[in-house]
Amino acid sequence: MAVRDSARTREAILRAAEELFARQGFDATSMQQIADSAGVARATPSYFFRSKAALYDAVLARAVARAQAAIARTYGAQDGTGAPTEAVDAYVDALLSVFADDQVFVCLIQRESLGDGSRVSEFFGRFVDDAVGALAPAAAEAGVSPQRLVLDIVALCWYPFAHEHTLVPALGLDPREPSFAVEHRRHLGELVRALAARRAARPSKRASPSSTQEL
Repeated sequence: MAVRDSARTREAILRAAEELFARQGFDATSMQQIADSAGVARATPSYFFRSKAALYDAVLARAVARAQAAIARTYGAQDGTGAPTEAVDAYVDALLSVFADDQVFVCLIQRESLGDGSRVSEFFGRFVDDAVGALAPAAAEAGVSPQRLVLDIVALCWYPFAHEHTLVPALGLDPREPSFAVEHRRHLGELVRALAARRAARPSKRASPSSTQEL
């Protein structure tokens, strides 16, 4: 098999597997279904990936890498000279864009979250490290750990897309509407700014009184 044809076949298998795993889950998807969807022989997926588990790992790693690259492109427009809250705004924009544009990614990760154990956390290492570093100044202003701030922001951006067919439409909202992204960005930015303002307004701790008294 030529190198070019091999790369094309591998890509077709990954694309087919990604769609099927996202729609049906790991257990309900067979290698035969993946082969049929990719337009290849039954044994071809196993030839490239050895097993369904190995193919699934490759799908997860690819989906996370794709999301990470998209976030990096969007967030990369920041030059690092703006206010810490501007970094929050940019990160929210990046997350909302990825979650809105990549439904397969949302479905795959949502399915993983329902399992007893998942290897997907192994693929999120750099994703998390980059986010913690980018949002550390805003977290310091808000008086929370950067890990906590990343968790809160990702959760609040993720939920509308993970539940776009359950609670969100019942609230009369559509996370894929451009106006939703604008409002959500403003809302999350205000939350972080409110935390920072509350922290700044706290009275500083007084120094402990001297053990000696003036005569």
